[in-house]
Amino acid sequence: MRLRCIALMRDSIVISNPAMDELTQARAALAALEKREQELLDELCSIRDAALLQRSRINELVAQMPIASVNRLPVELLLRTFQIYLETIPESCYDYFHSKRGLASVSRRWRDVILHSPSLWTTISVASYWSEARVKAYVARSSQSPLDIEFQCWLGSEGTLAAILNVLISCVHRWRSLTIQRDVTYLHWSLVLEKLNHLSFPSLKRVAICNFPGSLPGQVELHHPIFMHPESSPHLEHIHLHVKVERSMPPHIPSGVSALSLAFHVSHPIWHPSLFESPSCRGLTSLHITDHSDNVICNLLPDSIQLPLLEEFSCKLSCARTLIHALVAPRLKRFDYSPPWWRNSPSAVFAGLHSRFSSVDNLRLSEFTAENLSEAVGLAFPNVCHLELARANRNTFYSPLTETPNNVLYWNNLKSLTLHGLYNYDLRFLDDLVTFLRQRLSAGQSKLQVKIIFWLAGTSSLFRELPEHCYLELWDESKKVL
Repeated sequence: MRLRCIALMRDSIVISNPAMDELTQARAALAALEKREQELLDELCSIRDAALLQRSRINELVAQMPIASVNRLPVELLLRTFQIYLETIPESCYDYFHSKRGLASVSRRWRDVILHSPSLWTTISVASYWSEARVKAYVARSSQSPLDIEFQCWLGSEGTLAAILNVLISCVHRWRSLTIQRDVTYLHWSLVLEKLNHLSFPSLKRVAICNFPGSLPGQVELHHPIFMHPESSPHLEHIHLHVKVERSMPPHIPSGVSALSLAFHVSHPIWHPSLFESPSCRGLTSLHITDHSDNVICNLLPDSIQLPLLEEFSCKLSCARTLIHALVAPRLKRFDYSPPWWRNSPSAVFAGLHSRFSSVDNLRLSEFTAENLSEAVGLAFPNVCHLELARANRNTFYSPLTETPNNVLYWNNLKSLTLHGLYNYDLRFLDDLVTFLRQRLSAGQSKLQVKIIFWLAGTSSLFRELPEHCYLELWDESKKVL
């Protein structure tokens, strides 16, 4: 019996050996995996420690490297750099927005500077490609800086336009300038004026209306921008009007305005003698007059326009003799007469104005012949220091002009001469210019600073001769280089 029990126990052990082997193997495999896991964990910790050490090393090396010049710039200089670049792009155009966004995408620092610089968000255009959200963003990012508002052609809904106007009205106290472009329709013009004429603009200094319709009887409230009155805009200084209504009454000029620009675009306008009789014009320091129709009728008496504070006068009328003879401006410094063509000769335009403009030291004339630098011009402007000639031709410095003692050759105060708008075929006059400069030196006059702005002139041997008789500065517009 005992021997049988031992045999049975032996048989059972033999039978269970395969199961025990499998369990043993499983446990061994688990132990191997756990060991490998620990090895990998140890390796991972080592890698992490090495990565941390390497990161610290890289930071040390980066700190030792020289910083890029643009990143060393203080915020103020970096902002000024952005401003100089963006100044070359009209702020109201679509390209300005994309150029600014392009700068902001260069680096995080550039983006932060742009987003947090109110001066880069002060110009707001009311145009079809501007959404209400963008206007709100500009208003917010401009902080409390003065705003420049420009109305352009609007092709969207009147509801969106009204919503944008409401956003802008909420910060009307910050408006610095207002421009209404020529492509704004009559309907939108009326909608804008309806809003503006009931507001006050405590900071508004400049207004430019490029489609000003004048003041027609019975339509003053609709067509006249009442917001320009001193009660509504007490600090308004510069007003630029393009008058385009036939036979309109003279536009009202608010008191306190120092700069005025008028441009007539209609077929048969009439120049109103009473235009400058208003006491508000006595404070003008700058006056610009342009006629795109060439039909302005000037019924003005000599010496009838008294502008005692006027310092700058620009006129582009082809028939402006009576206007020039009516002007009395004892403080006038800059005189620009650049008509599209000369209906009367310069001798006729300036005849009889002996020392009338003796205070003028900066004179600009266009479309020249020798007559433009004749005795009449020399007598009318005896103290010119800086002379600018546009579109000069071969006859400009023709030698017969030197025969009279009062022409520009003998201007004692003349210091600089600028010639611009010249092409290759214009440069034939350079030999006469050399003669002109040589004769000035022979007459005891000092050397002039001469600047010649030309286009595709190539290399001219005459340019090499000029420095002997003047201080020469050349500007090639085709290459944009001096």
